Amino acid sequence: MSADAEIPEAPVGAPRTVRLQGPASLGGAPVAYVVMMAAVIAVLSFIPFSVALAGGSSFPMSQGVYPLTGWLLGPWAGIVASAMGALVGVFLAPHTAGIAWITIGGAGLGAGIAGCIVAGGRRLAGLAASLAVAAACILFYRHAVHDNGVRPALFVAAYASHAVSVALFLLPTRRWIGRLIASPQLGRVWIGLFLGTWCATGIMMFTESLVSYYLLNWPGQLFVVFVGIIPFEQAARAAIGAVVGTGVIAGLRALSLIKPAGARY
Repeated sequence: MSADAEIPEAPVGAPRTVRLQGPASLGGAPVAYVVMMAAVIAVLSFIPFSVALAGGSSFPMSQGVYPLTGWLLGPWAGIVASAMGALVGVFLAPHTAGIAWITIGGAGLGAGIAGCIVAGGRRLAGLAASLAVAAACILFYRHAVHDNGVRPALFVAAYASHAVSVALFLLPTRRWIGRLIASPQLGRVWIGLFLGTWCATGIMMFTESLVSYYLLNWPGQLFVVFVGIIPFEQAARAAIGAVVGTGVIAGLRALSLIKPAGARY
């Protein structure tokens, strides 16, 4: 090209703004986090832990982790992660699945209830959940006592552990537990996760039992067995949630990973 050749002018257009897009998210939580927690739940679904009273088989260790997804990811992403993990568990670990649709729905419910156990905010969600929990208690009591003749004292004794869960959720203790989980002190986090998991899984199992009772209508003599078994199962779930959850939260805080918008840890 000769020195006298004309150099064409660069094209001129309207100025453009370049924005970097973040990762795909669900309810404010990265989809990768949701998939990861779903995988954890699916793996824990293989491990039987005790006698399930609503689903018809041994309950899986994953039940103690359902609420954790609600605190790590937020309520909506937690519901999806827990339900997805339980769905995979139904197919890959049928020995702990029980009634499939009850298992999957209960997993989502446990995460959703946990998502309402926070230090502040989510008042509308908490109110709606409180009304639903109160309605479930009334329906279960009426069906067992008035329709099937179960003695009121026996019904209360059988589900006393779940009654504690309901009380922790309906009373201001729900906010107090949320503050414990968000505390910088891991000892307080452990206590908060134990109580929060007890609360969320207790409501979850009570609701699953309500649905199963309408379907199976088990004899009243089984309520006597429940008096001794349900507290043990609840303590096991709460301990699993506290031990696993404290370790996970400690690791996430140390790594300083992106915190989902709905997370409360």
